[in-house]
Amino acid sequence: MRVKLQAWATVVFIVGVLLGIACKLWFPQHWFDAYPVILVVYWLMEMVLSFVLERYGQDKDDTTVPSRKFVKVLFISKLIKMLVTIALITAYLFCYQEHTVPFVVSAVLFYLLNLVAETYVVTKRH
Repeated sequence: MRVKLQAWATVVFIVGVLLGIACKLWFPQHWFDAYPVILVVYWLMEMVLSFVLERYGQDKDDTTVPSRKFVKVLFISKLIKMLVTIALITAYLFCYQEHTVPFVVSAVLFYLLNLVAETYVVTKRH
């Protein structure tokens, strides 16, 4: 599961880089310098999450129903990811007064993209 999560996180990261390049080339009025920060934060979060889910949430037996421990770790990780997203947006809004709407929209979209990819990998696990 760790490798699949990391692969999906890397795919989302690459798509983000390509979207950033396209935005910078064709829509420079919407480009903001903190865009790469969003990509790096979410990629690092997914890398850490993949290790945490493998280490602390891995089921020892090969059953089709996930263990309570796995579900608990999964939901705690989702809560932490949401709190990190809120903290990232709040920090940007306090530090910078420009391009706030594009930053918030980008951060939320990458949160949702990573959430969908993560949910897909975890549900295909069982």
